[in-house]
Amino acid sequence: MPRDPDAFLHVVEEQPLPPVIACGGVERVYTDDVVATVRRRALAGGLPDFNHDRVSARDRPFADVVALANTLPMMSPRRLVEVRDAEAIREHDLPALEAYLLAPAKETVLLLLFGAIDLRDKAIKLLDKHALLCRFEHPKERDLPQHVARRARRHGLTLDRAAVDALAATVGADLTLLERALEKLALMAEGGVVGAALVETHVADTHLEDAFALARAVASGDRAAALRSLGALQANREEPLRLLGLLAWQLRQVARTRALLDAGSGPQEVGRELSLYGDRLQAAVGAAKNGDAAAHAARLVRLAEADGVLKGSRQPPWLVMHRLVLDLCPARARAGADAAHQRPLRR
Repeated sequence: MPRDPDAFLHVVEEQPLPPVIACGGVERVYTDDVVATVRRRALAGGLPDFNHDRVSARDRPFADVVALANTLPMMSPRRLVEVRDAEAIREHDLPALEAYLLAPAKETVLLLLFGAIDLRDKAIKLLDKHALLCRFEHPKERDLPQHVARRARRHGLTLDRAAVDALAATVGADLTLLERALEKLALMAEGGVVGAALVETHVADTHLEDAFALARAVASGDRAAALRSLGALQANREEPLRLLGLLAWQLRQVARTRALLDAGSGPQEVGRELSLYGDRLQAAVGAAKNGDAAAHAARLVRLAEADGVLKGSRQPPWLVMHRLVLDLCPARARAGADAAHQRPLRR
């Protein structure tokens, strides 16, 4: 059974349709994708109204489903039999199910849709052995960035790392909300490219605004504002590791601005090069002028150290974040101090 929904969807979308496909679980977005794709492919080139049966396993014995599946298509190369509530398949249905799985009709695609999939269930074990089966679950916290990037590709979007982190912070593990956000971004993005600024403008909710406020405050070295935003994010139980993506995006932008200024570019040239305009350009230039290139590079190193600590130590994550903000935003009296004198983060 494919554990990766994308691997399962690749088979459904790109390869010859198997005679029996089964899927379901708590994440309905993926199930809806499968239904739409299988309907489109299985019923192509014929008369859909005469070759598409939809039944519920709660209402019909599986022998009736087998009879439908064994019916020849009418003026069409294939039939589709779609069975909802497949978790209601009963013990006495198993012989009919197994017999069909061993000799499925070549002209039919049988699609079994489960509300929940219990891997201990006998019907599931049969399907796992003889059919294409996948259980769709909510993505785990650590897998959210990969899920966001995958779903974005299905919408023809390319997201940079900060945009991925921003969307993950916004929608959490709710892929339905992610779909809505991506649909909105698809309308706004030029050339299908999405950066964190676009997410901030068109998708951000209250706690994500706190995340962007943290990034802006850290970029400009405003310690008090950064600590306020950090406190709000902690109160909202945001994931510290995801915040590093936004901080990295903001600090890299400031470092690039500093490099362009040092190379002789004026503010307008910087804006054209980095696609920054208005208040965003003014903020980036102001933050860049708060330190030289070495100081901005040192802040990025400091950020990388924090990433390693969060991933590889047992230190309390919010303590790590608090120390990081203090290091990235030195007190005004120390604003001119060399970044090399700041204490390193211990693993």
